[in-house]
Amino acid sequence: MYYFVYETTNLVNGKKYRGIHKTDIIDDGYLGSGIAFVKAVKKYGKENFIRSILEFCSSYEELIEREKVWVDENWILEDSNYNLKTGGQSSG
Repeated sequence: MYYFVYETTNLVNGKKYRGIHKTDIIDDGYLGSGIAFVKAVKKYGKENFIRSILEFCSSYEELIEREKVWVDENWILEDSNYNLKTGGQSSG
């Protein structure tokens, strides 16, 4: 199982989305979630987004903690991203 923090970039406008993902297949095509981000993918198309891995973690618990660092209040306040809430609030 892979646990990682990722950043997906809109290749059209440069806006980014940060999140966490756990998967058995590292290249599973997952780009992200969240209301604003999903709307952007529908508007611009999946082909205009690229995901990069920022950090691997050894457990889901560590992943939640690291998301709090990568998606903090300062990040949320930036207009350059799609994140609407701080990290560490995921369940499951």
